[in-house]
Amino acid sequence: MTGAPESGASPAAAVALVGFMASGKSAVGRLAAKRMGLPFVDTDALIEEREGPIAEIFAARGESVFRALERDLVVEVLQTSLREPCVVALGGGAVLSGDVREALQRLPHVAWLTAPADVLWARARAAAPGGRPLANDEQAFRRLLDERNDLYRRVASVSVLNDGSRALDAVADEIAALAEDGGLHLASRRGKDEG
Repeated sequence: MTGAPESGASPAAAVALVGFMASGKSAVGRLAAKRMGLPFVDTDALIEEREGPIAEIFAARGESVFRALERDLVVEVLQTSLREPCVVALGGGAVLSGDVREALQRLPHVAWLTAPADVLWARARAAAPGGRPLANDEQAFRRLLDERNDLYRRVASVSVLNDGSRALDAVADEIAALAEDGGLHLASRRGKDEG
């Protein structure tokens, strides 16, 4: 085995998916990972494996405890992904942590999944009625989305629309293609949004 990729293709690199709750990070991430031949890691699922349901962590231990657990786990996963490439779906609030944002800047590919607020609200309510701690009040939900959008913009290499106007397969194909042809490279990040 020579280590050189076949037909001039680059070796697979890690891809992180960021975006607000219900933007489709887990569903799209699974599909993109399959297309890219990489493992898929859902950081919310990992937190639940280790600590129990997120809604229970919020209720019993508070959001600040959850955010600390999330920060530590996400940074660990992102650091590992540099050595062992995978597709990683981050929880919607993971970007609130400066440590997570710094770790994302080291990744070659970060895709921000977007959709209009109305679409996100409807999905969040339909997927887990009462099960998402931060999706109980629509006005608060919209404020949170507005507050986080700038953070997603700052860490992302590219934004990818996932508003339901096309199949999840098409969204996943777009992410896989962008990653494979270099369209998500770190060099394209930061530009005018940091000024």
